[in-house]
Amino acid sequence: MDLPKFFRIYLISQGCSPLTVKNYLSDIKNFFDWLAQKTGIHYQVAGKGIFGIFSKETILEYQQDLLSAKTPPSTINRHLSALRKLGEFARSQGWLSENPAVKIGNVTTRQYRFSGNRHLPAGASAQTEGSLPAWTDLLDDFWKYLEKEKTSPLTIKNYLSDLRHFLAWLEGN
Repeated sequence: MDLPKFFRIYLISQGCSPLTVKNYLSDIKNFFDWLAQKTGIHYQVAGKGIFGIFSKETILEYQQDLLSAKTPPSTINRHLSALRKLGEFARSQGWLSENPAVKIGNVTTRQYRFSGNRHLPAGASAQTEGSLPAWTDLLDDFWKYLEKEKTSPLTIKNYLSDLRHFLAWLEGN
């Protein structure tokens, strides 16, 4: 079964632009390659059976790996949009009873910036945009100040990392 070919036809039938079709197919190939690396299951062999492991947990793990690889939030969110559309396609074919990708929120720039090494994307844990620690506003202001002062990105990253660790330590005491 040529899953990308059927997905491409679906995208075109949904009125997606040629650029969107191209990007979504690239994003889905990236996801399937990641999935094959993680599980050893290849969509070319599994066909529609690949949707047996297309779950919220799998998508969150993929999102986490993209964050760990320092993938920009806009790119991560495009990948998530492609996965939502893939889930919609699988539902339309009767291969899924529900689309787990719709349960995964986009990564916000603020979450991406302040997640440190923990990387807490939307939907991955209790820490969401509305429940970030109170000190993140202070760090956000400090970050903007450092940028305005033309501080190097590496220095900004290190300062913010040190401050996050210190403030987390303070909260624990």
